[in-house]
Amino acid sequence: MNSLTSKTTVLASLILLFSCLQALSQGNGQKVFNPETDSISLVHEFRGAWLTTVKGYDWPKGITINLSRLPGENGGQYRRRVRMQRDSQQTALVNVIRQIHETGCNVVILQLCCNSEVFYKSDILPWDHNLTGVQGEDPGYDPLQLAIETAHSLGMQIHGWFNPMRVGFVTNERTPDHLCFRHPERVQTYGNVMYWDPGNPEVISYLYELIYEVMSKYDLDGAHIDDFFYPAGLRDKDMIPILKDSLQKASSEEEKKSLEEKIAKLDDGKIWDDSELFSLYGNGLDLAQWRESNVNKIISAMYKAVHDAKPDAVFGVSPRGRIEHTKRLYADPRWWIQEKTIDYLAPQIYWTHSDKENPFYPVLYTWEKLMDGVPALPGLASYLYGKEGFESMGEYHKQVDESRQAPFVCGNIWFSSSDMFPDSFTGYAREKIYPYRSLVPILGTSTFPAPKPPVLRYFSGGLKWNRVPDADSYAVYKLEEPIVIGQQKEKLTWKANLILVTDQNRIKNVPAGNYIVVSRRGKMISSPSNVVCIEN
Repeated sequence: MNSLTSKTTVLASLILLFSCLQALSQGNGQKVFNPETDSISLVHEFRGAWLTTVKGYDWPKGITINLSRLPGENGGQYRRRVRMQRDSQQTALVNVIRQIHETGCNVVILQLCCNSEVFYKSDILPWDHNLTGVQGEDPGYDPLQLAIETAHSLGMQIHGWFNPMRVGFVTNERTPDHLCFRHPERVQTYGNVMYWDPGNPEVISYLYELIYEVMSKYDLDGAHIDDFFYPAGLRDKDMIPILKDSLQKASSEEEKKSLEEKIAKLDDGKIWDDSELFSLYGNGLDLAQWRESNVNKIISAMYKAVHDAKPDAVFGVSPRGRIEHTKRLYADPRWWIQEKTIDYLAPQIYWTHSDKENPFYPVLYTWEKLMDGVPALPGLASYLYGKEGFESMGEYHKQVDESRQAPFVCGNIWFSSSDMFPDSFTGYAREKIYPYRSLVPILGTSTFPAPKPPVLRYFSGGLKWNRVPDADSYAVYKLEEPIVIGQQKEKLTWKANLILVTDQNRIKNVPAGNYIVVSRRGKMISSPSNVVCIEN
């Protein structure tokens, strides 16, 4: 299924006709779905949350497993303390994912690699220091495996989040055999931060191997990167020669002073010297074009790694909220969309409707013409909850509603997870924004066909359906009875609300109403079953 077809499936109100079992009495006035005139609106929505691990922001939040023997600690005390710390860290991870689920979200985007250290067992990069306080030290369990099992047990997807170019601050402690020491020729130091230089072809190969490794070893549903490309401010330095030329031609002292101030601001002493690589691989492009092409190669390599390792998984990018801001990092979302090297785009639109420079609604629609069949998942700023412009949940509710109305959008992603956990946020989200749960829309392509729809039947007190070969779960929907106003004709559209996902083929004690079921196989979703009406 291509992305345009997927988008149509996900966001259009899918008007579907079904047969209805009419074996029951209609004596109590329960409205029955009429297959001759009525239709059903069934929409799937991506509801993601970024689970941030850098500095332990969402997790592990300072829960460190200290594997060093403390002074005066005997063997039994040491083992008990380490076990308690390990249990506490694991419990916290499980609880964070459960809390994300409680908000109504259906996708966890777990930060696995920020400063070239990871939260899973890798043959390429060392363990992240946030787990034990020491980079490279095995925590004694596999956080990624635990996160995957927890998310999938809740019916959620889980995607791995990477910051591909960051090696980290120069002052960070690193294992002696870290890749950056073994291959210093791949590294650029810009100010006090080290980066992998995408102008080096070996870096592109390394990033392919990094993503392929994790996607082939773990049951992740996708991989994801955010807006860490070339360093912020580097592209602005392209203006320095132009400004210096203007300074020589300046005719007034006021103009000279203004130009000198601009040059001083840009010329901050930070150096990114890729001149040798540019001379080798520039291939007739100017410097800016070449650097953009390097970022494009990163995106292509990571997309290929995801789909080589797991064809049904997806790869997405979260650029800055305005296209021009992302371009300043030598990153061009237009190219990724045109070349179809991403399965979705998640621009970080972290502004309110009242923002004078970047009001939410107009900024959202700046992305419309770019998308060309690739779905957008606007990022929303839960981290600003309670701050100016986001004092109430009404602003978020409006942003979600406008995202739903945009034909090129199929969901949202929230940054960051723990900022959604205050009761006032979670309660409002579950009651007003996500009152019903949702399956994740089908993104990207698939090597597997959608499973067949089950045949739904009524039995005393409940519903049952036939098991579908290869289906791994079933989603049960209750149809929301349309409101008829005045003399409105009896041609009704019923909204399908998800009430349950189960691996069983029956449910008991079902309230009165009209129901449908769909079957699922991985990310693939069947068309709906027939409609069954239950009356009390």
